[in-house]
Amino acid sequence: MGRSSNLTAPAQMPDKALELIGSRADGLLQSELRKLLGIESSKCSRIVSKLMQSGLVRRESIIAGGYRTFLLRLTAAQPRNDPSSHHIDAYLTEIYLLYLMRGSIN
Repeated sequence: MGRSSNLTAPAQMPDKALELIGSRADGLLQSELRKLLGIESSKCSRIVSKLMQSGLVRRESIIAGGYRTFLLRLTAAQPRNDPSSHHIDAYLTEIYLLYLMRGSIN
């Protein structure tokens, strides 16, 4: 049994984090993000750092509840150039073409 009841796979964490941050028009506290993802603070910091380096998220230092924390917001960055999405697009195009060809045979 794992330590955490979190069902999100590690590879999906950045995408889930983006989804959660984007779901709040006024931003999301990094501490809230950590809790929602069910991960350790250090892991959350690494994910946020990678999202910032990619230009997808910006972070503002604020005081909340008497403690310094970070408010996370999505940037207006262009979509990521994710190689896996190209693979999926090619696969779906191939399926569609096979569907069209099959329809013209019958």
